[in-house]
Amino acid sequence: MKVEGKLPSTVIAFLPVVAPIALIAMRSFLSPGNEKHVLLSILLVMGDPVIALAIGVLLAFIALPSADGVHKSLYEAAEKAGGILVIIGAGGAFGGVLAATNIGLHFSEALPLGTLGILFPFLLTVVLKTAQGSSTVAIITASSIVLPLLSPLGLDSDNGRLLCVLSMGAGSMMISHANDAYFWVISRFQEIQMNDMLRVYSVATMLMGLVTFLMVFLLSIF
Repeated sequence: MKVEGKLPSTVIAFLPVVAPIALIAMRSFLSPGNEKHVLLSILLVMGDPVIALAIGVLLAFIALPSADGVHKSLYEAAEKAGGILVIIGAGGAFGGVLAATNIGLHFSEALPLGTLGILFPFLLTVVLKTAQGSSTVAIITASSIVLPLLSPLGLDSDNGRLLCVLSMGAGSMMISHANDAYFWVISRFQEIQMNDMLRVYSVATMLMGLVTFLMVFLLSIF
């Protein structure tokens, strides 16, 4: 392996990763609304996820040996991440369209929700995840659809809501394929061909989702 330039120290190498996590975590323990303390206000701003990640990017520049290294890294990042960002944006737009159609009302009229229970939020999230690729968009969209249907599903209780969220989490794992941004993150950065990704990674995500839902179902019995 060829190493270009002088390697950064351990602290500088880990700082771009650790600093944003620490800032975001610290913000969750602070009390917003007290503007009298300037330091508190600054920490709240720095703990915002967008600001914290931007700070992490700036700290990453310190680890680069030269201006040429900065230019090369930014070029490679834009080349590999550009298509991924387009996929994420398209998935979010598709999820917004689904949420705006009030599809939950149509489900309540067409399906026997009382007999489905936690199976319905699981299957709904599976369809959304497989259709548009983003796990986050799938869960957010599914939750907006399932929320008014909790009573017909028999999940309108503390335990029912918990099981519903867990089942949606299981559904968001499957099935990762070409429209999933993380699918391409692994494929491009690890230089794995698409056919191999579909054969190994996509099948693995399907098994993860099924096993997770099985565990949630067993928990619902007890």
